[in-house]
Amino acid sequence: MDIFSMTNQKGGVGKTANTINLGAALAEHGRRVLLVDWDPQGHLTEALGIAESPDDRTMKGWVLGEWKGDAHQILVPYRDQLHVLPTHMDMFLLDKGLYAANAREMRLARLLEEFEDEYDACVIDAPPSLGIGTECALMAARRRPGHRGGLIVPVEAEDSSIRALRLLLRQVVVLSDLMRETIDILGIVPSRFDVRDGEIVSSMLEAFRGMGEPPVIAEIKKRTDIRKAWRAKVPVLEYDPKCEASQWYRDLAKVVLAA
Repeated sequence: MDIFSMTNQKGGVGKTANTINLGAALAEHGRRVLLVDWDPQGHLTEALGIAESPDDRTMKGWVLGEWKGDAHQILVPYRDQLHVLPTHMDMFLLDKGLYAANAREMRLARLLEEFEDEYDACVIDAPPSLGIGTECALMAARRRPGHRGGLIVPVEAEDSSIRALRLLLRQVVVLSDLMRETIDILGIVPSRFDVRDGEIVSSMLEAFRGMGEPPVIAEIKKRTDIRKAWRAKVPVLEYDPKCEASQWYRDLAKVVLAA
């Protein structure tokens, strides 16, 4: 199973919509896809209209060893090729528990090993922070022999995004050195922008495009179809397969599959 993490410590940058729709695009390519709602806010679970995990069977419980059952009991089949590990309200307690745990950075990776042979790709909706939960997502997407993987970083087209990106890149370097692992960054994805908003947006897009590394691997503009699909609790590729936004996600999936 190839593992990708949709990561940015800033909230509101489009992580969840990009996770859902990249997953749907990979499934459209015939891949068996697992989506992981690792964000305590649970937007992915809510956006797909999926019920939270039962109180006695949660990701947080399995990861912290509080529940030792079969992790497959958490799994929710959303579509034939697209399954979900949903959140639970107890995810807000995850970071506190992880700080007291051994090998804490690898706890999500160990959970995903339970599904290694059943899916072709996994996309993690990481939390909007630089905490231990994010470090777990980074390590789960680390480079592994014979597998694709890495980080996909949605960014806003605004000035504060550069600083946030630098902080994330620094965290990746520090964690890689500490864990003696390689964490690849596939690229950045400017998201939820409208070029009609003026010079700030256009200048930030040019700045992202000119960075070189990490490269811009997709651009997801504001589109009503994406918002309507969210309200309908389906991926935009299902809501309107022929719309412009659906093609953007298909193009992103091609980049991911070629990584």
